[in-house]
Amino acid sequence: MWKRIGNDGRSMVMNRYINPIILILLSWAVLGRSDALPQEVAVKAYVDKTVIGLGQEFSLSVEISGKDAGDAGDPVMPAMDAFAAFLGSGSSQNIQFVNGRMSVSRTITYHYQASATGKFQIGAVRVTHKGKEYTTVPIDLTIQDAPVRQTQPSPSRRTPAAAEPSGGLSDQDLFVRAQVSKKTLYPNEAAVITYRLYTRQNVTSLGISKLPASSGFWTEEFELPQQLITSNEVLDGRQYTTAVIKKIALFPTGPGTKTIEPMVLDCDVQVRRAQSNDPFSNFFDDSFFFGRTVRKTLASPSLVLEVLPFPQEGRPADFSGLTGSFRAESSVDKNAVKTNEAITYRIKISGQGNIKAIPQPQPVFPGDFEVYPPKSSETLDRSGQTVSGSKTFEYVLIPRVQGRQKILPVKLTYFDPASRQYRTAETREAVIDVEKGSEMFTAVPSGLSKQEVKLLGQDIRFIKLDSPSFSRIGDSPARHALFWIVLLLPLSGITAAYAYRRHLDRLSGDIGYAREKRAGRLAKKGLASASALVREGRDREFYAEVGHAMTRFLGDKLNIAEAGMISEEVKARLCKAGVDQSAIDEYFACLGICDLKRFSPAGSDPKEMREFLGRAEKALGSMARRLK
Repeated sequence: MWKRIGNDGRSMVMNRYINPIILILLSWAVLGRSDALPQEVAVKAYVDKTVIGLGQEFSLSVEISGKDAGDAGDPVMPAMDAFAAFLGSGSSQNIQFVNGRMSVSRTITYHYQASATGKFQIGAVRVTHKGKEYTTVPIDLTIQDAPVRQTQPSPSRRTPAAAEPSGGLSDQDLFVRAQVSKKTLYPNEAAVITYRLYTRQNVTSLGISKLPASSGFWTEEFELPQQLITSNEVLDGRQYTTAVIKKIALFPTGPGTKTIEPMVLDCDVQVRRAQSNDPFSNFFDDSFFFGRTVRKTLASPSLVLEVLPFPQEGRPADFSGLTGSFRAESSVDKNAVKTNEAITYRIKISGQGNIKAIPQPQPVFPGDFEVYPPKSSETLDRSGQTVSGSKTFEYVLIPRVQGRQKILPVKLTYFDPASRQYRTAETREAVIDVEKGSEMFTAVPSGLSKQEVKLLGQDIRFIKLDSPSFSRIGDSPARHALFWIVLLLPLSGITAAYAYRRHLDRLSGDIGYAREKRAGRLAKKGLASASALVREGRDREFYAEVGHAMTRFLGDKLNIAEAGMISEEVKARLCKAGVDQSAIDEYFACLGICDLKRFSPAGSDPKEMREFLGRAEKALGSMARRLK
């Protein structure tokens, strides 16, 4: 065979090996020159959908490609406030070497939620690099009233540029729903909102980046397990893994139409790359086996609640606005006591509704009883679609006069939304038999003691007719400081006792004054409890305790119900009280950290918690000094 080929065959064999070598050398010569590589920067913008429904989320991606894409400036976005609300952004960078040539692509994805209907245009995005400005083509966008059902595009119609920013995720793969127990209700009636995550992908982590504003509501949060409980659910013919990520009860403070803003959630999703026709490209791609992580920002839809006013017909004069279903009961620890012995009188109000909004009852006690300010405690049960519990008021009473004493029934008026009628919860009358005690001073002794008999003959003296003579015995006592101290000491004691009595009377009659006086003590107690949680490593309970202590401090200082505090109103009152804006910002920054850390999937180490505890103590101390 080789003989038949001869010299011509050998030359063909040599050419078979020489030609590729020459091509390789020429390629390296070209690639070695830096001016042979493209230096330009290309910019383009695109959206994941051009027709969406009101309240739905859409993404605007800006892709900067070219060798110098990493050095290009940040995009300057057009104004979109007229038809969309900004939710958040994320970025990714891709560097590839193909045939020895480097390709850089940087993508910034901006997430929005449609806020108005009509036809709009997203203006050009501007990017500046080395003094040169690059602009994108404007994009037309249509927002409809009804939600638009998005269909998964077929592989033949999906472009690579459009699939890359969203990581291959569609609106049907991952979304959040907000389910409300009732949309029509009365003031102070609970509307339980459940935020549920639906996914068909592997969610590795999630965190709440924006909570709905609670302006105009009392808020009560349901406790959820730290480890999410998942279940399977079929929705629109697709099977999803779903879990409840947040559950709250909102009690509207007044009538009218109330809008619940969206809750924004950031998720890290592990998705697998779409398979390619080239088997070797999939083999050398790590994401083919392990998947790649994509950041996805989700937003729940807005909710609209219609709060009806209370009916005027049959409205009692003492109605305080309490809504729900309640019952009242009272008890005393002893029905038979002696004078000057303390007894405890309890009033317990239990039922379903806003337990924290139950007002302090005003029982009528006998005039011979000495009454001390009540101590209140509450228990809450958050389960299912209701908030229930009880609130107990304890009064310490000291009877001063013997006899049979009665404490009249106490009434509590509330509105029952189920029957749409006003109802009254009433306690029973309490009867207490008071006997004479050992220290009772109402009776006069029948006999006289020996000392009193001895003084009987000296209690009346005869009148002396002559003038007495006086002589100086020594220095006058008035010249000594001790004389004046002893003389003024009883007067000082009487003044102090009177001031203390005034203080106790004001504590029992002025709730705002009592809350202000106890604010500092309760705040220190709450931070001390949080410090103990640091040692135990319970980070979520730690941030919850710090947030509760700081919120309760402001509520007590400003005499505002803790569950109904509105951030903007509190800030306005603090500014009116003369508190520096820097102190207000630092205080609410600490509260914001507490809210985020309570729901963050990533834990906090003890060092981070101790540093934050010091920051919170400093912010609370600064606020306390300014509110004196």
